[in-house]
Amino acid sequence: MKAYTPSETLSKLLAALPDSPGCYIFKDENGETLYIGKALSLKMRVRSYWADTSWRERPKLAVMVPKVASFETILTNSEKEALLLEANLIRQVKPRYNVSLKDDRRYPWLAITYDVAYPRLVMVRDPVRFKKDHPRSKVFGPYVEAGMMWETMRILRKVFPMRQRKNPLFKDRPCMNYHIGLCLGPCQKLVDEQYYDHMVKQVELFLAGSQMEVVDQLNREMEGASEKLDFEQAAKIRDRLYALKTVLDKQQVFFQNQKVSQDVVAQAHTEKMMAVCMMKVREGKLISAETITLPLTDRTQWDEAFEAFVDQYYTACEDVMLPTEILLQSEVGDMNAVREYVSAKADRIIKVMVPQRGGKTDLIEMAQKNADQALHREMNEQTAVDTKVEQVLTSLKEGLGLTRLPFRIECFDISNISGTDNVASMVVFEGARSKKSDYRTFKIKSVEGEPNDFASMKEVVTRRYSRLVEENKPFPDLIIIDGGKGQLGAAMEALDTIAAGEKGLNGNQFDIVGLAKRQEEVYFPGKSNPALLPRRSDALHLLQQVRDEAHRFAITYHRKLRAKRVITSQLDALPGLGAKRRKILLDRFGSFDKIKAATLEELESVSGIPKKLAAELFDYLAKMS
Repeated sequence: MKAYTPSETLSKLLAALPDSPGCYIFKDENGETLYIGKALSLKMRVRSYWADTSWRERPKLAVMVPKVASFETILTNSEKEALLLEANLIRQVKPRYNVSLKDDRRYPWLAITYDVAYPRLVMVRDPVRFKKDHPRSKVFGPYVEAGMMWETMRILRKVFPMRQRKNPLFKDRPCMNYHIGLCLGPCQKLVDEQYYDHMVKQVELFLAGSQMEVVDQLNREMEGASEKLDFEQAAKIRDRLYALKTVLDKQQVFFQNQKVSQDVVAQAHTEKMMAVCMMKVREGKLISAETITLPLTDRTQWDEAFEAFVDQYYTACEDVMLPTEILLQSEVGDMNAVREYVSAKADRIIKVMVPQRGGKTDLIEMAQKNADQALHREMNEQTAVDTKVEQVLTSLKEGLGLTRLPFRIECFDISNISGTDNVASMVVFEGARSKKSDYRTFKIKSVEGEPNDFASMKEVVTRRYSRLVEENKPFPDLIIIDGGKGQLGAAMEALDTIAAGEKGLNGNQFDIVGLAKRQEEVYFPGKSNPALLPRRSDALHLLQQVRDEAHRFAITYHRKLRAKRVITSQLDALPGLGAKRRKILLDRFGSFDKIKAATLEELESVSGIPKKLAAELFDYLAKMS
């Protein structure tokens, strides 16, 4: 395969590349980021994209490189810094051609909130932001599987009954968690603070992997309580020990050396999908085996996806979760950078290796078997889902006589009360599943003060599809209008106006129907008689699901606007508050009642509200109560 000849602009940029470590950012002609990478030598790495050998080794470049119109570079002092910078940039920008983990969602973490009197154990998705708001907290993770994280939290809440509620449910008595043994009642001062803090430290040790140390501590506490003849306390500790040992006994012992601490990472793949297994061995025991599946889209090869997983996982991992050894099934291109980075993060030497013989290869083999099982399970589930989706969409196409398979569906609904807070929603389904990232809400501008669903529908359809025509983007396969003939007719007027415009509909082909709620009649443009799908058909259930989702989304947005308007009118009466500060309070507390219930300390802690104003506001609200 021949290399793609760079443009004059690219040639100048390539010629000026420095021979130093850093990150490079490829962009298209519109300035959109295509790909972010790192390199020990920017000069050698970036130029390789326009070399013959690179094209043969990476088929994805045949798609990506011709789109590169320019690039930027960021210099770093070392490959380790380039690794961290690349991972952070990928998380922020999410370029199209970089491997995206966890479907663009963040891994879950567990955090201990040490900045309150009685710390809680909570789940967080953004540890950086969480630690910014709670600087004394400690986070543990990330957890590749959310299910594994919730199981860990369930066990810890049973063995170590930490406070669960952020604020007490009652003023004068503990909530149900206390009575069922899942909380010690710190909100009512029913537990000694020193004892509670000691229990929290044990939770921290458990999450950090020192589980046998926690068991030893509990054994000593039980024996100490027995010597003091406090048999009731000894029995409670015994029960906690039993629950903890039940979990630990399920963990297979690999080594007699209890100091062994390892992460084992292996993968299995096909051309379209890869599964990665992350096994954690702590104190000689396997404490978790989590798997994640990644789609290999845009001709991404498995080794690139495996390297991306290792980079993004360990640049996000907290130092308390790092082992003494990281065992990889195969080499990644930046082994030295990963080794240097994790060692610096943990402030101790961490070995990163690919085992070749001995017991460590057995661990790799076990992780690979888990990855292979997860891959086959995901493929079987995906095949079953795809088959079901195709059947449902085909049934809908044939049942309504549509011109094309309705893979992408867009549905519109109007919501208002007597013409006030007039809004519309648009929901999107692709492959019979909701695609919430494409949902849209609209504030109706042409109608106010009176209910006019027809005019509102005409406006929102005009706004939506005029924009698609201007941006030269494809239309959906099926447009659903929530309503009968009137709403459908208003939508058709809008589309006819767009079609008569200068650009027309740009050759877009689509179907459009109106769905009435009363008898689930499906109306078509230009036809007076509606169609009726069988009551128990999957096709009708899909239409109902799409329509109900549009209705829910519209009502949610309408209620939000109405509540904000009511709250704003209540906040108008508060002294010394302009529009900006009213918004700050509303964003912080969520409702006027919660602002009234806030303590003086909570009001003073709000960023953007001076302490003097917070005190005046607190006094004013107290007089209102």
